[in-house]
Amino acid sequence: MISLLPVALALLVSGCGGHEETPIIRVSPSVPVAVESIVPVRTNGEPGTRELLLVPATSVFRNGELAGVLVVGADHQISQRWIRTGVVLQGDIVVLGGLDKGELVVGKYNPSLGEGLTVIKSPNVTEEVQNK
Repeated sequence: MISLLPVALALLVSGCGGHEETPIIRVSPSVPVAVESIVPVRTNGEPGTRELLLVPATSVFRNGELAGVLVVGADHQISQRWIRTGVVLQGDIVVLGGLDKGELVVGKYNPSLGEGLTVIKSPNVTEEVQNK
C-alpha cells in the first residue's frame, strides 16, 4: 500500500502554484479617500407608525452571521460598526440596533475601506444626498 502522506506534504510545502498573490494596496489613514456617498441613518418618516431606522442595503456588509456598516465620524474617519438588522424595505434595511438616527454611514460598502481611514464625499455626489 502506497502512502499519500509524502505527496500531500510536498504539495503543502510547495503551495498550489499557478497563481500570484494579489498585492494589497494600503492607503495612509491621513490621506482622505473619496467615497461615492456618505448618507445619514434616517427614519421611515411615516406619521402614526413606529419610527424605523433605515440605511441603504448597499451600505451593509456581512461577515458570517454578523451585519455591519462603515460609520463616518465627525472627524471624517471610518469605524466599523456591527448592527442588528431587520427586514428590507424598498432597498433599505431596517436597523434594530447599533446605530442612531443621523449618524453617517458609507452609502455603498467597499471592502478596501477600513477602520481609521479618512474619507470625503466624492465630487459627483448627488444634491439629494448632500442636502440630507
